[in-house]
Amino acid sequence: MSVSVSVSVLDATRLAPYDRRMLCARLALLLLLPGCSAAVTTGPPAAAVSRDYTETIRGSVVEFDMVWVPEGEYWIGRHEVTWDEFLLYCDFEETEAVPPGVDAVTKPSKPLDVEPYDRDWGGGRRPAVGVSWNAAKQYCRWLSLNTGRSYRLPTEDEWTQACGDGRSGPLEEHAWFAANSGGMTQEVGRKAPNRRGLHDMLGNLWEYCLSPYDEADPKRAVLRGGSWKDDADRVTPEERLRFDNDWVLRDPAMPPGVWWVPDGDHLGFRVVRSPEKAAEGVSRR
Repeated sequence: MSVSVSVSVLDATRLAPYDRRMLCARLALLLLLPGCSAAVTTGPPAAAVSRDYTETIRGSVVEFDMVWVPEGEYWIGRHEVTWDEFLLYCDFEETEAVPPGVDAVTKPSKPLDVEPYDRDWGGGRRPAVGVSWNAAKQYCRWLSLNTGRSYRLPTEDEWTQACGDGRSGPLEEHAWFAANSGGMTQEVGRKAPNRRGLHDMLGNLWEYCLSPYDEADPKRAVLRGGSWKDDADRVTPEERLRFDNDWVLRDPAMPPGVWWVPDGDHLGFRVVRSPEKAAEGVSRR
């Protein structure tokens, strides 16, 4: 006599531990009996597990989303870094309520130029604007120490990869640019995302990359994506912006432009994280 038993692995995983052990034992006995066989089928494939996650800045209730890019094996911020996030790092009132404090990482002072840091456009969920390349990098260092994960700016290749074609419909559905921005930045996430689920990869603010504009000039930043003040023909995945040192001439700090860019109302950034060990010397929560 031949006995055939068909078992779905997917169904078996839903059994209680005791029932799973009994099932395995019975299958083993069947396989030992002459003329008996057991056929195990995998059943329908399980849904892919998303590697996206939400990070909470320790010592606060501020959160941001990170999206996995499988081709490059890294995460990138779903949106540009906002004032809600960046001002926790600045800690202008020196409360040190959100770690780490000034003993662990250098922090910017309140800007001294004629523009208020938010350009009177408002803070909150609007992207942090007018920060320097150095400030963006130092924020990433502070964020790494705060969270125990290694955050940084994207390389230009990573930015290009994550952006892709930047949109799946008309530009005005995906980006804030000169024709629809109202002359200022807008809150992140209000426009449709690109095919990866990333918002504002095009428009709102030009975004700093870790790579320089030219390897021959390693201190000159490159920015990608276009901004609220650019015409549509500049808000493309291919457009590159070379940092102009004239943008810091109105900064009264010496040397100028270390933390703030007075004429950088079109400059911002987002963060990236690679799947590596926690920052050295930092314990995960």
